Amino acid sequence: MSEIGIGVIGCGFIAQAAHLPAFSRLEDVRLTAICDKRVKLARLLAEKYRIPKVYSSHLDLLEDGDVDAVLVLTGKFSHKSIVVDACRAGKHVFVEKPMATTAKDAKTMVEEADRTGVKLMVGYMKRYDSGVKIAREILTEMSSSDTITYVRTHIFGGDWVCGPTIHPIIDTGEPKPEEEKVYPEYGEKFAHVTEALLEQIHDINLTRYMLGDPRNVGYAYDWGNGSFIAVLNYGDFPAVLEQGWITADFWDERMEIYMRNGWVKLTLPPPLLRNVPAKVEVYKAGKVQREEHPHGIWKWSFEAEAEHFIDCVRKDLTPISDGHDSYKDLVVVEAILKSMGERKPVNLRF
Repeated sequence: MSEIGIGVIGCGFIAQAAHLPAFSRLEDVRLTAICDKRVKLARLLAEKYRIPKVYSSHLDLLEDGDVDAVLVLTGKFSHKSIVVDACRAGKHVFVEKPMATTAKDAKTMVEEADRTGVKLMVGYMKRYDSGVKIAREILTEMSSSDTITYVRTHIFGGDWVCGPTIHPIIDTGEPKPEEEKVYPEYGEKFAHVTEALLEQIHDINLTRYMLGDPRNVGYAYDWGNGSFIAVLNYGDFPAVLEQGWITADFWDERMEIYMRNGWVKLTLPPPLLRNVPAKVEVYKAGKVQREEHPHGIWKWSFEAEAEHFIDCVRKDLTPISDGHDSYKDLVVVEAILKSMGERKPVNLRF
């Protein structure tokens, strides 16, 4: 496969601010078709990115023989149905996070991708951040001769856009497409927690990427003021997820991994800040105590993510953030909500 034809489904903020700019810069990739129920918006973006075909129905786009793969960038509640349709049409799929709103729906998507033999990749761009990759390599090396004692993953957010975007967002005033909302057990009882967990599911995914899969959710509590915590049990140590929101002109997201003889700390950049990797801080104890600050390459994680998806399609590779792995994040989300609702530990069954 030389040139890969991409169909874009969904024309909202994240499509305009991240994915259209990222994929349009890749070599041997052709933006072939674009789809949104907001037809005026779709046409304006088609003109901007020189996309020859515009559809108002994703089913019509999926019948297009020039489309090899699709980007599913719609609202989260419609991901499952569109992804399943795309798999059945034989199209490789990139879907924004969260891949679904329930573990059951995520599993259905994975099974359909497996059955039809297409690639299913989920948009966890932090995995493609060069700083994150460095931190993971260092952690693997250090933990082979040391013991992890405590992990803290903190996300209170702030300004993730970093002021005006490089590509101004087009808004035609057309109403957003309606979606049928499907929540997991306890999802409606803890509605604001559910929305926060699904929107910031990156941090559950990042924790698992760095540490592997936890055994259970040992504790989860919602203070009712927009902040909550969850303790993931890794057997020999806890990983504490702190989540909330703050109004700020900066971005507040980090991960700290403590060992008996050192630490690895990771400070994530605002998601739309281009070409700036996560900051890595390493401390190592010893006769000579050392602090290191390794630096990743200047590369926008969204573009690195797009390149990886195309490589997987072209070279028949398994995505780093494939559907099988990403399904587990929804299992963790549901366990956190159940732990909150029942005030007890909840085992994780992946």
